[in-house]
Amino acid sequence: MNRNKVLVGILAIILVFILLAGCGKPAPAATEVEILESPADESNSKDMEESESQAETSGVPSPISGIYTEPENISRRPIAVMLDNQSKARPQAGLDQAEIVYEALAEGGITRYMAIFLMNQPESIGPVRSARPYFIEKALEYDALYVHVGGSPQAFIDLKELKVADIDAMSRDGSIFWRKNHKKAPHNMYTSTNALRKAAQNSGYKAEGDFSSFAFNIEDTDINGSQVSSIEIPYFKDYHPSFQYNVEDKKYDRYINGKPHLDEISQIHLQAKNIIIQKCDTEIIDSVGRLEMTVTGTGTGYFITNGKMTEITWEKKARKGRTKYYDENGKEIRLNPGVTWVELIPMKLENVFQ
Repeated sequence: MNRNKVLVGILAIILVFILLAGCGKPAPAATEVEILESPADESNSKDMEESESQAETSGVPSPISGIYTEPENISRRPIAVMLDNQSKARPQAGLDQAEIVYEALAEGGITRYMAIFLMNQPESIGPVRSARPYFIEKALEYDALYVHVGGSPQAFIDLKELKVADIDAMSRDGSIFWRKNHKKAPHNMYTSTNALRKAAQNSGYKAEGDFSSFAFNIEDTDINGSQVSSIEIPYFKDYHPSFQYNVEDKKYDRYINGKPHLDEISQIHLQAKNIIIQKCDTEIIDSVGRLEMTVTGTGTGYFITNGKMTEITWEKKARKGRTKYYDENGKEIRLNPGVTWVELIPMKLENVFQ
């Protein structure tokens, strides 16, 4: 047989084996490692990192938190829910999905929360508690559905006069609010966002909100200010919330009386990207100990993010108007995208930073 023909035959056989290998089993791991280390793959790796970065900002930013989400998640009305913080009510459900949480004194030194929901739809929120006038004024800033169980005399007056989109458990059935057996009444009233939107529809409330949002940084941004790693707010006895800066996450972990503040359902340790401390004139107005807290007008406070704190001033020109926060140069502050906690504190509370 001709030598050239033999060589051609051998080459043809080798080519067949190569083609069969390409259609059969995957290449050995050594080949994969070589591919990953090639210059072309480094370029692909960079492309993947850019794609992941773009994924974090895909969709549209929520006007409540600046976090990116699908458009349908923010094309609805915000929901503001009053949450019980009496010791027997803890832990609360749904706080891990709130985009903004307000905390303020009610009476007897006990604080209460108001959680604002828009992009998330928690299936369990509670325990729900009663309304207070200063919380109503904050809910109006978001044109929110205002959710509660009863309220103070002044709160009922304000709900009517200010034409609030009111969802009160006292006038709703068991499909909207329900009590759970693991806690004792009145600290066991729960609801869900789906149930609340059903109630809003039944009441003929408009489906979308009309409000101006906070200004947010496009990217995570540090502020000029003092280093602050620990914040404790001594409201009263066993109502000492605190925040500890988590350097790795660049967020503040939240604690209650020195213990991690966890969500009841998810067991997630609650965190804040932004913390606003707003000082308010506060006084007791009746024998029960109910408070009048001035949140319309002007005042001072602090803004904390990324481990730093700066002094601010605040202004709210009307009860339905948005509270604006300004830095020392008189410029409105920009929040970093993420969850914000707003602590409304009496003027006398000081020494909250450590």
